[in-house]
Amino acid sequence: MPPKPKTSPAKRSPQASRPIVPPGYGFPKSLKGLLDWSWARERLTNSHNYVIVTVRPDGRPHAMGMHGIWFDDTYYFGTDVASRKAKNLMLNPHCVLICEDFNELLIAEGIAEMTDWKSVPEEVFEASKTKYGWPIKPRKGGALYRMTPRVVFAFPLEQLITAVTRWKFE
Repeated sequence: MPPKPKTSPAKRSPQASRPIVPPGYGFPKSLKGLLDWSWARERLTNSHNYVIVTVRPDGRPHAMGMHGIWFDDTYYFGTDVASRKAKNLMLNPHCVLICEDFNELLIAEGIAEMTDWKSVPEEVFEASKTKYGWPIKPRKGGALYRMTPRVVFAFPLEQLITAVTRWKFE
């Protein structure tokens, strides 16, 4: 199991609310039953597999399964600079990250930017080694990305009507 995520003291937890949906979906309007951010953070951290959706130059979506590390409310992942997702992110950094468990569906919308290996917290490399058996490390043609969420949606199947939650980051 990966190490417990840390949150820097300067960071505030995102604001929880209900997703904005057309009438008739049956979601409550009250804030009663909203999930705590710790619920989402635990699942984002412990997901083994993720799907990232990027946008091709012609506007079509591109979805790809991948591994990565959620740490300090940021998602880190590596890919080859020649990969379709890297090419897409160079032109449009907006992307969507989806966790593997659709029974506790989490969808994070954000911005992914290439980052310097030296700026990544050491805990990210250790978490990768623990989670996957290998550390994220530099390699020829490889790049490291940091995805910062703007909004995260939770759709937990067993409590969908009462617990559907949206978290907005400032």
